[in-house]
Amino acid sequence: MAANIDGLKLQLAMAFGQGAGAMLAEPEALETLLAQEGEMLKTAMANWKESRWAFTQLVRTLGQMSAANAAVAGTAEIRWSEISKSLTAVMTICPCFVAGVKRPVPHS
Repeated sequence: MAANIDGLKLQLAMAFGQGAGAMLAEPEALETLLAQEGEMLKTAMANWKESRWAFTQLVRTLGQMSAANAAVAGTAEIRWSEISKSLTAVMTICPCFVAGVKRPVPHS
């Protein structure tokens, strides 16, 4: 697969959906995710051939955790609040960053 930004976004949307299962996400929540994590997309695209499996699994896990957080919140639609909560935990295990970039660590 040629690494272009549109193809990468489609691949990630598919992975997020696989993780989320039967739940849908609010379009605004997904737009916010793409806007706030745009640099991560560029990093993944630059090294797509080597990182694609890990990166898509990471996004799949984000979809799973977001869906679980939505269920706990009593909604069948994933909102930005569920993605944001999941993002903090998932990104602490992400191998997608240049050395030195720090992500917030979830509080226990």
